[in-house]
Amino acid sequence: MSPRPYTAHRYDCPVTEPREDDQLAQSSALVGRRLIGLGIDWMLCLVITSAFFAQEAYADTTGIERVLVAGDPVITMAIWAAQHLILVATLGTTIGHRVAGLRVVREDGASMVGLPKALGRTVLLALVIPAVVWDPQGRGLHDRAVGTRIVSTRAANAT
Repeated sequence: MSPRPYTAHRYDCPVTEPREDDQLAQSSALVGRRLIGLGIDWMLCLVITSAFFAQEAYADTTGIERVLVAGDPVITMAIWAAQHLILVATLGTTIGHRVAGLRVVREDGASMVGLPKALGRTVLLALVIPAVVWDPQGRGLHDRAVGTRIVSTRAANAT
């Protein structure tokens, strides 16, 4: 049984191309790139937390072990949420998204995601479940709920 064909929509075009109805070039960004972006963001938050908010029980650890386990997990989550909220609201991309070639865009075509949509997206991502449940087009429930989409910033047919 073959999978159902994907029907592209106006907002599926890469952000590097004009959004015209006849340009239906790209579907949602790949899950692997999303996970890479999230992993980069999380590692940066772990570095900050272990450097400034290390738990005393891990004072004797060294190197990578200290970065991965020494920080307070609640503070790590708070730092992640703060950086995600601020960067997505203002730039449309986090550091990890930028490295992975991803950007968050609004479905209505506005130039900035803005604070209300970024706040909703951040809270739902922190809850995890909406982020790991996708629709047939690959959009997470957190994006559908707030009217955003994560797209590739790289051209689909780079020559």
